[in-house]
Amino acid sequence: MLIEIKNLLIEREQVSLMDLSRHFHVSETLMLSLLEQWNKKGRVQKIDTSGMCGSGCGSCDEAEESKIYYRWKPVAEKPIFTSAK
Repeated sequence: MLIEIKNLLIEREQVSLMDLSRHFHVSETLMLSLLEQWNKKGRVQKIDTSGMCGSGCGSCDEAEESKIYYRWKPVAEKPIFTSAK
């Protein structure tokens, strides 16, 4: 299913967590686990649209419409970790 998720993200460019779950007939919890596997490889980007109006109050209509989206990264962008000694 990971390859199918990759292909859908490439095809649609940006897909909500809800739409991914519905498309593959799985729970959002399971979809998050699958997306995390791609995230560890630096291949997906999470886009949170909450507070997009700029005020950050969360009371406008846009806050009700906010969703979590994912997009495929064409090149892996792994986070750089520094170890504290």
